[in-house]
Amino acid sequence: MSDEFRKWQYDVEQAIKEWPNKLVEEALKQNNGYIGKAKRWLKSKRPDNLDSFHGKPEEQFIVTIRAVYDEAIIKLGKIADKQKVDEY
Repeated sequence: MSDEFRKWQYDVEQAIKEWPNKLVEEALKQNNGYIGKAKRWLKSKRPDNLDSFHGKPEEQFIVTIRAVYDEAIIKLGKIADKQKVDEY
């Protein structure tokens, strides 16, 4: 069981690293490449803040999911920072 748990832990850690990029991709796809709309879309999908936090695993998981969404939003900001504005 210990090996199974370690494998699960490793798989989750890898997924956490990959999901911000996947979320950015999906947000841009859902919003025809518009970064502002993609950010709003991600914010609408992000789980709400917890009313109370006691450190239970399921509460920590929600915090982790929020952090994945936050990372995706930051990545969208970095994409926007690299783009040139054509119209003024």
